[in-house]
Order: sequence, then structure tokens, then C-alpha cells
Amino acid sequence: MSIFPLAANLAAARQPDAPRARTEDEATTLAGGPVFLAVEELPDVFETPADAEAAVPELYGSGLYELVWRDGWRVVMRYWRPAPPAPVARSGEAAVKKPLGRARTPEQARDLLGAPAELVSEALPNLYVDHKQLMKRWGDFVRNGLAEIIEREGKFAVSITFWRPMHAPGIAARLAPVERIELAERVAAPMRGPEPQQDLDIGLFEDIAPENPGVVLVTEEGDGRFRGSE
Repeated sequence: MSIFPLAANLAAARQPDAPRARTEDEATTLAGGPVFLAVEELPDVFETPADAEAAVPELYGSGLYELVWRDGWRVVMRYWRPAPPAPVARSGEAAVKKPLGRARTPEQARDLLGAPAELVSEALPNLYVDHKQLMKRWGDFVRNGLAEIIEREGKFAVSITFWRPMHAPGIAARLAPVERIELAERVAAPMRGPEPQQDLDIGLFEDIAPENPGVVLVTEEGDGRFRGSE
């Protein structure tokens, strides 16, 4: 099993004096909070695998690095990084569009939800043809460990990590405090349609002619007439 460095960024992880941890529990103890295994590319692009090995002596055997081809030979490094605050929401889509807040620990998430929380991952429905297109939209989430690139249907998608309320199967989780406030404000607000109500000027058994909105047709009894002819 590899022993990965613990650091806030790639440059710090490559320092020889960076602390190391074999497991997530060990890394969590060192960091004083949740961590995730970051996977990040070194900035250099190499012409051959030999060039990469010369620049990164630990490339083979340490388990820290991996050589990949992406428009040239690139080196990927793995290291433990303290987890940033994750979104708090009921679903993955809500987590990226309108989270209730952000939390780094279960206790912080519970304060926002008013109920026990669990850290989960959920795939979003959007599919992308390549990494470049996906990273343009989700690069920040992927780089800070809150999203993972997955392959689906021959394309790529992201799986978002977020805090979700815990509840028994078949029983909906109760509303969070901020959700209860929003619901109360909606109930108290007067109901308004998107447009002003128009006056009704046709009878129960009448319809507007589809080919001419100025003509009213009788559907069951009576005669057709032009609007305003009375």
C-alpha cells in the first residue's frame, strides 16, 4: 500500500518534508478533519516516458505517480488534501445550483439541516464528449475534490460529493430550517398569476375558432356568431 503525502496543493505535496499517511484515517488525524485523495497532473508535458522518468525519479514503484498520454506524456500525482466545505442539499443538482450552505464536517452539516447528515456522491445527468468540455464547466469542482469524472454511455459525466440529510427508507427527511423559512414566506405571499386575468367573454358551450380568433363557435347548441356582433 502506498504512503501518500498530505498537503494543501501539488507543489507542497512534492516537497520531501511533506507528512505522509498510508490510509484516509491516518491522513484525517494528521489534518484534523476530513481529507480526500487528490489526483492532479504535473504542469510539464514530456516527449517520451524516459523524459518523464528523468524528471520524476519516483515515477515507477512508489505508487504516487502515474504516466498518462493526453496530447503528450503527462505525469499524474496522488496525495491527501484537506477537504473543502462540501455543499449541503437534498440532491446532486440542488448541491450545484442552490445548496442550503456548505459544511466540512458532519456537525456543521447537521447545524444547517437540523438533522443528521451523510456525505454522498451522486452523478449528474449531463454528458460531455471529452475531458476538456467537462472541465470547462466542472473544473473547480474536480480540482478541489468535490467532483469525480466518471464514464457513462461512452461519454463523460461528473459525480458530485455533498452532504445529504439522513432518514429512514420510505420516509422523507424533514425540512431544514432555511427551507422552512422559505416555505413560510411563499405561503404568506399573495398568489399572483404570470399575467393579469383576462375578462371571459365566451359562454360555457363556446370555443374560439382556431383559424380566426375573432369568431366564437358554439359547440353544442346555438349558432356561431362574430364576437361583438350583439
